Amino acid sequence: MSIRELLFYILPLILIPLSLFVGPSNTIDQSDIYHWLVYRTFGVTPPASLDLPMVETVILEIRLPRVITAFLVGAALTTSGASLQAIIRNPLVEPYLLGLSSGAAFGAALAMTRLALPVQASAFLFGLLAVSLTYFLAIRRGEVSILSMILSGVIVSGLFTSGLTIVQFLTDPFRLQGIVYWIMGNLHNSTWSGVKSVIAPIIIGFLL
Repeated sequence: MSIRELLFYILPLILIPLSLFVGPSNTIDQSDIYHWLVYRTFGVTPPASLDLPMVETVILEIRLPRVITAFLVGAALTTSGASLQAIIRNPLVEPYLLGLSSGAAFGAALAMTRLALPVQASAFLFGLLAVSLTYFLAIRRGEVSILSMILSGVIVSGLFTSGLTIVQFLTDPFRLQGIVYWIMGNLHNSTWSGVKSVIAPIIIGFLL
């Protein structure tokens, strides 16, 4: 195992504890987190002024789920991107270029406003539909070239982006805000239940 490969395994073990020190809080500071980590790791008695239940709540119920979700999502995006590039055999290929992201965003917007479907399921189905359209549009004489695949992806992406714009235009402002937040993405609402809901699909994706 090379040093570079070793770093890929070691860095997360270093970055996860360090990430617990990052985040806005008016009730605890970095020294409180340090004392809590030392207390939990080595059993050293924390200062009497330390509000242990409050620090534990902030770390275990707020920050740690966000950190774990960030690592899981980052790993999923990395794996899916590498898989797309390997399948298409082009290092420039990515979800936006194939229409996948636009299709998923359109599906999520429909689920939030029109369809009686879970947002994740709708986004997945329309993302799959977008990639399928890209593939079938790229077929020429029974073959699919890299150039035709990319050009088809641009067309499909434009179609679903236009559809998303129409959905946003016809949606009331309160629901529109939810669509914009979903497209932008965020981790500030991450909870342990959210971690449990994404870990199984991500592991299945890794195996595939």
